[in-house]
Amino acid sequence: MSTTTETDPRAFTAGMTFPDLPCTITREQQAKKLTCCGLDPALHGDRIDITQLAYTAILAVRNAGLSINGMVHMTQVFDLQEPLLLGEPLICRGSVISITPERRGQIEESRFDFVRPDGSIPLSTRRSSLRLDPTVGAERKPTSGAAARPTEDPRAGLDLIARHQLVPDKVVVYSDEAENLIHSDPETARRFGFRAPIAAGLMAVHYMMAALCRPTPPDTLRMSIRFRRPMFWDEELAVWGRHRADGTIAALALINPDGKVANDCIVDEIAYSTGH
Repeated sequence: MSTTTETDPRAFTAGMTFPDLPCTITREQQAKKLTCCGLDPALHGDRIDITQLAYTAILAVRNAGLSINGMVHMTQVFDLQEPLLLGEPLICRGSVISITPERRGQIEESRFDFVRPDGSIPLSTRRSSLRLDPTVGAERKPTSGAAARPTEDPRAGLDLIARHQLVPDKVVVYSDEAENLIHSDPETARRFGFRAPIAAGLMAVHYMMAALCRPTPPDTLRMSIRFRRPMFWDEELAVWGRHRADGTIAALALINPDGKVANDCIVDEIAYSTGH
């Protein structure tokens, strides 16, 4: 598959809309993704882990004839208005919000609504991705000769919630429908500047959602996620969280083996039917 937009049938343009994509998340589909992450498929009960629908949005882009090869997830925003159930029919409806040039390529931001047959929208989500220019790759700007400033421990003030080990074979299987070779092919990963294939950013979101399923999956949720560093396909990640006075989680961070934040999120609103 092409790694640039030069030979893609279509290229991203601001304002373009994607064809509606009917979707129904089955128990089997969700179990496959959660198992790849090393998570219990029973975690969400009869509800959809909304991470599944963010993955559907990726498939909607591919369904539109656009290559996602070499794209790196940067941000994701969820606005869940009410629970979604496994097996219920939805329409994924999306459009491109903006295209922004960036030193390593271009940033593409899109919005997706998930629409029920009655026209209601229980979930909206936005995502931004960096489409890497393979001639530039993922290298960082050169640092100056000045000594690096001491950095604060990102775990300060947070509580350890869980640890998760990424497994290369499962990282590959997780992204097999999307066909982004940056998640499965070492040569492609090196060409884009990474030491090894990187796990899909949505695997981190599954870990965040698992942390938020305490004591049950949330009924409503607004959260903003940043994908700050690549998660290499063989790393162990630790989930740390900050809690509010009522016990709900206000923020999460996934810390890599170097003690740096790979991904983090702010939970703006969350509510549970249990009154948690």
